[in-house]
Amino acid sequence: MKRLAIAAFVLILASAALTACGGSSTSASTACAAGSGTSGDGAHLSIGFKPFAEEQLLASITQQVLDAHDFTITDTFSASDKAIGTALSSGTIDMYWQYTGTELTDYLGYSTGQFPTQLTQAFDFVQQKDAPKGICWTSDTPFDDTNGIAIKASEESTYGTTLTQFGSFLASHPDTSICILAEFRTRPDGLPGLEKNYNQSYANANYVTVGGTAEQEIASGQCAAGEVFTTDAGIQSDGLYVLQDSKNLFPPDNAGLLVRKSVLNQYPAIAALMAPVAAKLTTPVVLALDADVELDNETVSTVAHDWLVQNHFLAG
Repeated sequence: MKRLAIAAFVLILASAALTACGGSSTSASTACAAGSGTSGDGAHLSIGFKPFAEEQLLASITQQVLDAHDFTITDTFSASDKAIGTALSSGTIDMYWQYTGTELTDYLGYSTGQFPTQLTQAFDFVQQKDAPKGICWTSDTPFDDTNGIAIKASEESTYGTTLTQFGSFLASHPDTSICILAEFRTRPDGLPGLEKNYNQSYANANYVTVGGTAEQEIASGQCAAGEVFTTDAGIQSDGLYVLQDSKNLFPPDNAGLLVRKSVLNQYPAIAALMAPVAAKLTTPVVLALDADVELDNETVSTVAHDWLVQNHFLAG
């Protein structure tokens, strides 16, 4: 479904009330516009999304809100990391929702321990690092959709409840099957991180590459454990348990709307309109919305619209 060495770089805020997506600095070249206004003045823009339900929901929510305020938003571009990041920087799309942990590890090259683990601090950190590159972060969400390794809840007594305990189990059971996405093999917060931070025995397990997160494979017994994202609806519906990450290997992964700086500076209403919407997207809310799409087979646009109406962001 979804989605890192600290360089000395200080942004000086212009005012305490500033709500700019990328903060403000003494250099105009690195400043992102503050959110202001309520109209797109007829602007035609494009939003991209990654190919899973949560990203589709975020894109649909954004499109519907902005369309209601004199924007026309096209939402036909879908791609995975890093192709979607390239699409933003090249101007193929004007915005998309990104996860802080993905940006920190996959795009900026940081490793665990080199960035804050608290959600708001991580968001502030990554927006400061991306602003000089012409990428603005706005509309941070309070939900956390990070990586995890899950097992059947009924098998906690066998595998343990933590990544440490599971690593100890793997040491004596190297043939244990673990379903993962292909990129998890090389991500700093994936298999290399598990080996380095927890137990070398993670290197010797029987890894099975799957096309999506592994809830179904775990529930069916195809794999003893597998990669999940922590807002995946299947965790609860399939009776799974996410092993505790006591060493904070998996990065904080709240989401923000990335907008090219030139676009946001021209249309600061994007940030003003989307920030209050994002603030309502807590982890329980996103879990429920994801379940409506993934488990109840409701359409993305309907789920997004109904939630926006219920929260008074759109008229009924």
